[in-house]
Amino acid sequence: MRVYDSEFDRLLDRARELLGAGDDSLLVEANLAINQALTVRPDSVEGWLVKCQVASATGDDIAALAAAEMAQTRAPERAETLYWRGAVLGDLGRHRESLRAIEAAFHAVTTDDAWMLEDLYYEKAMVLESLGLHDAAVATCQAGLAECPGSALLRAALVPAERARVRSSLKLLRGGAG
Repeated sequence: MRVYDSEFDRLLDRARELLGAGDDSLLVEANLAINQALTVRPDSVEGWLVKCQVASATGDDIAALAAAEMAQTRAPERAETLYWRGAVLGDLGRHRESLRAIEAAFHAVTTDDAWMLEDLYYEKAMVLESLGLHDAAVATCQAGLAECPGSALLRAALVPAERARVRSSLKLLRGGAG
């Protein structure tokens, strides 16, 4: 049995464990654990990031955005807070804002944040794709693969982006008929 330094740490770990289980039926319990953790330590950036992830997993994008913004308010230059805000804005269809947040996250990345590069490139590519910027989405996937050469996620994202780019160029060649 793991020993925790505080009740907050125990609750945060419990919420992460339940969220990471990949079982939607555990999300209510994960939400309860993170809410209790935030009651104990309402200024915790990590707590708000986990709250964002739990809300996102339950499909409550408004609550996820609120939690992401609470985290970003507490750590405005932290790549992870910018990333989550951008990801949730993308889920809400607010693509331009999402792209700005993701770009800011790229600028905030430190050597300690290298673990999140794959997700940053993926989110950026998906937002660019949603904006119809297929060439930029392909270039983003390629840049991501240069940084994260073993990424199956970026390889999978590259295929539809390349198809969309080809469809878009064929549409132009046909004079806009499609």
